[in-house]
Amino acid sequence: MRLLLETDDDPIRRYEWQERAACRDYDNDLFFDSDNERGELRARREKAAKQVCAACPVQAECLRFAESGPEVFGVWGGTTQRERTARRKRRRRIGAPPPARAQTRTRRERR
Repeated sequence: MRLLLETDDDPIRRYEWQERAACRDYDNDLFFDSDNERGELRARREKAAKQVCAACPVQAECLRFAESGPEVFGVWGGTTQRERTARRKRRRRIGAPPPARAQTRTRRERR
């Protein structure tokens, strides 16, 4: 997943974690739902995507990016869009600050 983070002025270092992402070897369709995907089909796809994320060496960086955006589509850092929404709501309830803001350039945009 190609992403652009504001946290580093050096563009090479900004992309470095993405080069190690396990998802680079998979099709986008595994991580992003189609327009009419529902129920069991969506659950199976999300489970398979999360399995890729579970073995990813940059899962924490990916999740931090997704939550700082916020990235509202797809599986990022082992979480679905619904799970990230729930995490944001919990943080707001307890008064925790949101993750640092990041610029977004996703895999879909690089095509």
